Amino acid sequence: MAQECPGVYIWLGNGEDSASLHNPKYDFNDANLPLGMRYWVALVGTLLKDGKLPA
Repeated sequence: MAQECPGVYIWLGNGEDSASLHNPKYDFNDANLPLGMRYWVALVGTLLKDGKLPA
């Protein structure tokens, strides 16, 4: 997919002791939502400031 549309992955996890994604025992830690939101807000803010946000 990245060959057709550039993209990026970030690793925002639940810590070392958590079950991995796609595991039936995985339990998303809702406390991570504000951290993820701050990441994306900062990324978009940087792109807007630098004029690099795609049209």
